[in-house]
Amino acid sequence: MLKTARAISILSDMINAFVSRFVVLLIFLLSLLLGVAVFYRYILNDSIYWSNEVARYILVYIVFFGSTMAHKHKNHIRIDMIFAYISKKNLQRLDVIIALLFIAFWVLIIVGSIKLLPLFMMQKTATLQIPFALPFVAIPISAFVWILYCIDDILKKVVKR
Repeated sequence: MLKTARAISILSDMINAFVSRFVVLLIFLLSLLLGVAVFYRYILNDSIYWSNEVARYILVYIVFFGSTMAHKHKNHIRIDMIFAYISKKNLQRLDVIIALLFIAFWVLIIVGSIKLLPLFMMQKTATLQIPFALPFVAIPISAFVWILYCIDDILKKVVKR
């Protein structure tokens, strides 16, 4: 069990390092794209017709993968006042239950996403005419990452005992 927990923890850390770099790259690209779009619109009096759509899809990826990073680093919003009155042992149990609920939620999201993916493969985006599945695939991929992080959290709590 300890080796499995270590392997999942290492995998979780490696994926988190990749996701962190990916989100930083996307933020940089979004900033660059919006800066160029503003320059074109207001200085050259011409607009880049596809910039809004690309910016929207980049933002979708930033939100979904950024939320996995927030979970990994325990930066999500949480009501600490309630947890202050719970013993440490019960707090660990509650953290495991919360992680299991997250896993159940993300499994439902993955199942729903996979059912909708063929539909989105047929639809094209308005400006770029790429399959709508390209921006949509951020949801199930980030859900897999989130599940891995939750499993890592559970194993850290269980193996620690």
